[in-house]
Amino acid sequence: MINFPIYLPWSSDRTELAMKCARTDLFMLDVQLGSVCNAMCPRCDSSCCDLDEPADLDLYAVCGLAEEINRRHIDWLTKNHLDTPPGGVNTGFICGLGEPTVARNMTKLKSLLRSTKPTNFSWSIFTNGIVWDDELEEDLRYGRLCVMVQYNSNKPELVADMLGVGPERAAEHLRNRLRLRNLAKDLNQWYIEHTGESFTGIAASIVPERDNLDELVDLVGECLKYGIFPLIGELENAGHSSDDYYEQHKLHDHELRTLYQQLEQRFGISYEMPTCPAAIGAIHINNRNIVTVDEFTGLSCGWFGMGDPKVHEIGDIRKMSYNEIVRAILEYRESCIPVVRQAINDYPDMMFGGCGGNARDLLKAYASLY
Repeated sequence: MINFPIYLPWSSDRTELAMKCARTDLFMLDVQLGSVCNAMCPRCDSSCCDLDEPADLDLYAVCGLAEEINRRHIDWLTKNHLDTPPGGVNTGFICGLGEPTVARNMTKLKSLLRSTKPTNFSWSIFTNGIVWDDELEEDLRYGRLCVMVQYNSNKPELVADMLGVGPERAAEHLRNRLRLRNLAKDLNQWYIEHTGESFTGIAASIVPERDNLDELVDLVGECLKYGIFPLIGELENAGHSSDDYYEQHKLHDHELRTLYQQLEQRFGISYEMPTCPAAIGAIHINNRNIVTVDEFTGLSCGWFGMGDPKVHEIGDIRKMSYNEIVRAILEYRESCIPVVRQAINDYPDMMFGGCGGNARDLLKAYASLY
């Protein structure tokens, strides 16, 4: 059996925590920065480059929530005689809007890493990989940062096409991926030696589609060789990747099934899309400081549905306490559960699934809490 690393923010410890506490506490944060981006991905599910969303996240208010979460989480671990999970106590996520390593987003990101360090938070970001620097690398080495990077091709021209950039930025992306790849091998080995588990702070976002179909198995093999978690998520019918683009680039079910079988045969694994614990266990805060949930399900993230999610606004973090926020989210969720139960089987049983996990499995787990 080949070494199959586990992306720390999606470890079973964090998923189990989210499930155990889901009716009383939300111990994770999921925040948005601004919509600015240095790429123009033709399949961007958020259509970032068409938006003008500012990076107005109030770090003071976020840190207040982080402090309260840290206090409650440590008390919960102590009460239940549990050790601190690998990778630190608390987990935060930054994904879904814009590129976190560009312009004011980068300023906010680095300030957030610094200001939440005393509250034992580590943060997971999704990045296109065009920008990377020594400061971010230090945060990654010391566990304050985990990185999921686009990893869709090794062909420079295709990389440029899939990022919507010129050859120079495509080359930067590939150089930074090489840098992360080499770092991942050392970090993965460290976790194996010190925890006995094959954890990693680096994941590769791999989206199977028509253009990269011939590379997919080799890309996964490259990730496993260097201790990177390969996240294989199906193309979403959302944002720029909708209508004609989606129809022209998506893989059919039989092609996804063949890919699954090829991975199973080559690597001896039954690949399973991990459930992101933030969907159930996080307080989601948008770039304007508003707590939101998925309108239909009440979950903290609605991207598992493979389409453009609709959100329900809970309130402003600058005007609500942790208790008020959590109570409002849980009350809204409870009101959603009857229709969620009825709709579970309407979601297709996907071969891989999308961002957040396989929708049907996620919703079954969610409904079982009630």
